Amino acid sequence: MAYNIVWEPDGIHKLYSGFVTGREMLESCRKIHSDPRFDEMRYVINDFSEVSGHDLTEDALTDLAVANYGAHASNPNCRVVFVTPDENLAKAITDNLMSPNLKSYQVDVKPTVSEARDWLDSQPRLYEMSGVMGMRGI
Repeated sequence: MAYNIVWEPDGIHKLYSGFVTGREMLESCRKIHSDPRFDEMRYVINDFSEVSGHDLTEDALTDLAVANYGAHASNPNCRVVFVTPDENLAKAITDNLMSPNLKSYQVDVKPTVSEARDWLDSQPRLYEMSGVMGMRGI
């Protein structure tokens, strides 16, 4: 497995390592979305800082955007931040996950985990209506 999921009090830190496939990235996303704790999460940190390579194609990132779009109905109060020093990967993530037709969660890309956490800490709490569970403020 090329990822490790660490549950934190308000969210998760997914640390990817080695060579990451689009299938593994989507598998990790499905694990999180199906966990009962997901509805109360405030953030997801997708940490690619230890990745040696990947095959995260436009199709894989579009599939991730679609999965996030569906999950947004259950928990609209979450933010997603990716950590990568790879500028090409950062651009691909931004282009796909923030495209007007697929945008759901607020997404950002930072070069370090520290900057990702600082960005998350600087964001106001969201209090949006869930299409599934009603008002949720986390």
